[in-house]
Amino acid sequence: MAIGVDKALPAANKPAFRTVAPSAPQASAGAPATYTSRPPAISDRTTQALSNNMAVAGYGTREMASRDMDRAGVSRGRGQSYYADVAQTQADSKAQAASVGAEMEAASANAKAQADYDNTMRAEQRANANLLENLRSNAAAERTARAGRGQDIYEALARGQFGLDSMNLDTTPLLYSLLRG
Repeated sequence: MAIGVDKALPAANKPAFRTVAPSAPQASAGAPATYTSRPPAISDRTTQALSNNMAVAGYGTREMASRDMDRAGVSRGRGQSYYADVAQTQADSKAQAASVGAEMEAASANAKAQADYDNTMRAEQRANANLLENLRSNAAAERTARAGRGQDIYEALARGQFGLDSMNLDTTPLLYSLLRG
């Protein structure tokens, strides 16, 4: 019979450590993007792996160039070695340029995603602020209209009361001329 449980100890069927390093958060394919979390980014680990693969792609060019210049019965000389070195240097520079280009594209994509996220957040904040201001404006207009209706009712009642309580002699020029004549 167990008396207590130590929650700090790992469960027997679960590993005590993570075997895979966490990567950048990825949005699921079916779920819409939410703006409460940061945008997904290309991880540095992925970028570095691609960069390393591109850098390694040029390795072995020297041997391939030497092998291409081989002729039956002719030994390799300094000229073949020189041209093989030139081919290797060119391959290395192309691979390095491609590697740097891939890193720059990943950084650019991450920066664009961040800028798009920031712009979307600001636009959403402005839209929410405009909506709130419109609601406040509508509420103020309704209060003003309500006060105006109350004033109209008060004036109508006052006019009706004055009309029934008092008799005023109409002294317009037409009536005056009719009464004299």
